[in-house]
Amino acid sequence: MAQSNRNKPPTPSDWLDVEVPRRLPVIPLVSSVLFPGGVLSLQVGIDRNVRLLKSLPDDQNLVAAFCQKGGDKENPRPEDLSGIGVLAAIVQRLPLSSDRYQLFLQGRQRVELVQMLQSEPYFEAQLREVVPRPIPRSVKTEPLMNKALSLFEKLVESDSKYSNELLNIIRMNMNEGPDTFADLLSSFVNFPLEEKQLLLETVNPIERIELLIDGIQRDLGKANVDRELQRQIQTSIDRRDRDNYLREQLRIIQDELGDTSGTEREADSYRDRIEGLPLSDDYKQQLRREVTRLTQLSPSSSDYAVLKGHLDTVFQVPWSEKTEDQLDLKRAEKILDERHHALEKVKERVLEFLAVLKLKGDLKGPILCFVGPPGVGKTSLGTAIADALGRKFVRMAVGGVTDESEIRGHRKTYIGAMPGKLIQSYIQVGVNNPLIMIDEIDKIGKDYRGDPASALLEVLDPKQNNAFVDRYLEIPFDLSHTLFICTANVLDTVPGPLRDRMEVIRLSGYTDREKLQIAKKHLLPELLADHGLELSQVEMTDEAILATIRDYTAESGVRNLERKLATMLRKIARKVAADDADASTVYKLDVAEVEPYLGLPPFEHEFAERTAEIGVTTGLAWTSFGGEIMFIEATRMTGSGRTTVTGQLGDVMRESVSAAYSYVRSKASELDIDDRMFSEYDIHIHFPAGAIPKDGPSAGVAIATCIASVMGERPVRHDVAMTGEITLRGKVLSVGGIKEKVMAAHRANIKTVVLPEGNRKDLTEVPEEIRQGLEFVFAERVEDVWKEALIPLYVVRGKERKYDEAEYRAERQKSERAER
Repeated sequence: MAQSNRNKPPTPSDWLDVEVPRRLPVIPLVSSVLFPGGVLSLQVGIDRNVRLLKSLPDDQNLVAAFCQKGGDKENPRPEDLSGIGVLAAIVQRLPLSSDRYQLFLQGRQRVELVQMLQSEPYFEAQLREVVPRPIPRSVKTEPLMNKALSLFEKLVESDSKYSNELLNIIRMNMNEGPDTFADLLSSFVNFPLEEKQLLLETVNPIERIELLIDGIQRDLGKANVDRELQRQIQTSIDRRDRDNYLREQLRIIQDELGDTSGTEREADSYRDRIEGLPLSDDYKQQLRREVTRLTQLSPSSSDYAVLKGHLDTVFQVPWSEKTEDQLDLKRAEKILDERHHALEKVKERVLEFLAVLKLKGDLKGPILCFVGPPGVGKTSLGTAIADALGRKFVRMAVGGVTDESEIRGHRKTYIGAMPGKLIQSYIQVGVNNPLIMIDEIDKIGKDYRGDPASALLEVLDPKQNNAFVDRYLEIPFDLSHTLFICTANVLDTVPGPLRDRMEVIRLSGYTDREKLQIAKKHLLPELLADHGLELSQVEMTDEAILATIRDYTAESGVRNLERKLATMLRKIARKVAADDADASTVYKLDVAEVEPYLGLPPFEHEFAERTAEIGVTTGLAWTSFGGEIMFIEATRMTGSGRTTVTGQLGDVMRESVSAAYSYVRSKASELDIDDRMFSEYDIHIHFPAGAIPKDGPSAGVAIATCIASVMGERPVRHDVAMTGEITLRGKVLSVGGIKEKVMAAHRANIKTVVLPEGNRKDLTEVPEEIRQGLEFVFAERVEDVWKEALIPLYVVRGKERKYDEAEYRAERQKSERAER
């Protein structure tokens, strides 16, 4: 129901009190308030109101109009109507269609809604007349009326929404009294709906005029502020137009005199450079428009700096500059071997990649991703590949980046806008085919500013990145000539779609012997040169380097090893500088010298137990620093069958304990364990090194063996280490980190390593020198592990006697020969 106020000069006869019927139809007003003496024009189209108008007899023209204070505009409820309304006469009713009318109402007097008598087919209510106390014009009312009229006159002058006709109507009716004056003025002002309803409900004319004065003063203040703002805006526009006009006149005069300004000379230079860019005509035309606009701006303008910065950046981008690839595989292999010891599989894969590049001639292939622990040479491997190819290398660190604009750039309209890290990398190297290493891609984040990983999807897709659009440049740039290599420590945090676009090459870490060779061939020569020492001045034995590796570092890479070697060389450099020794003096470092130089060893590696014990098993664990052996201990005590687990374990490892306990209990008869042991004894399982968090499923077989040992009173071989996940059906599932775990077992003097059958293929990654010193047993079920690790406790004449491991192994070999 559309409504609009319409007023005409009222006459005293229009406002004569009429008798209020006790029962009248009600029309809800959605966005208007009708006052006594006012006229309201509205369109009626809601079904309920249309039914009301159709049902009115021709001789009845009175209805009640109440403002709707809330609820559904199309279908209000009785409680949605205000309590005070107006008795209104239907002045005119014009049918617009079969279900729509144009209605003109004139307010007569205030009425109160006593009770809603019906809601359908239309509202009908019992009403009561609201009779105001008559207040004639007097010395008290005259100043208030004059003040309200004066303020309204100022409002009409300040606000274009008001017309002088309204002012004339009020002046013509000033003699009608305060009540009529207040109602007329209330119907004219553009107050909020709630305030106009409050004016209607205020019966006392003096209070009504006071409310009007407060509201008009407020609107007058707003109108003055708006007028001042418009004046300032217009002044600014006029000044800008004037400056543009004068600047254009100046340019024409300079052209006539042949006197070209510095800005024009710079613009001509820009235009010449635009023609040399390998861009389409559309983008060249876009840049030409920017240059034209630049000449029309004052150098002190902020827009001038924005446009000039954008144009300068466009010209800095290497659109066509590139380096020639050196696809000599023998040279590349030599560089990789010189820079990196070991990592044979990784270097082989890189050479295969270069061979395909040489034959195919382009880079639209997989994106390489080096995954491995810190310090294994991922970044340096990227520099070696760049040198082998003869390409420029740039590292783009994305660890901790949470803003998508860091990749795609900021729009040039923002203050301090700049291209993204990607375009900045190309500007830095000056060619469009570098090797870009996106470092720490697993540590990229996201927040309310966007997801940088999603932006990298386009960058790392060879089928899409030939038209990458940086938001700052707003011009497509071809990334397909670039060789992208990513690095990560783990893949778990890399989003799946991003991981799918990369070929993962794992760098699992170095053995102690490999670290020894790296230290001798790479680290020591570089460190000696950095500390001002000659190769002939320092001799470090292999045993000293190995002691440093094993006792002072705990890592898969060589970063900490490099720091420890640097510490020892600094102390030697101090001796050389303090003693002013002869250059021929040789400083020898052997195992005995390591502790005086580096202090007490900070790391204690676990070694295998010397004797077999009940309730102690040796597990194998993988950490970001490499492999470690891990003891699992269990003991039992009289109780009610409860299980206690300690050692700062994660949820997955706790679930492994539960699964292992359930499976051991299900196999109690086969293990010669009385089933009452599980209900009459409590068991406590502990994982030493409680300050270190532990999690993962790979300790399942070790936990099951430990529980079987303590409940069955069978000792566990001390020279056996094991790893593998178990199921409730007793299957042993394959796990990861086999190379590191086997190397940890070798360091700890373990003789036998039990692995899942599914990990048999992973032994090819273990160096031959490590495999030769170990015996491997591959288990498909937990029973295979128990057969290898649990030792039977012999009982003679009802008394336990100590077992002999040599005797046990001899009996096992005899039994196995018999089985064969």
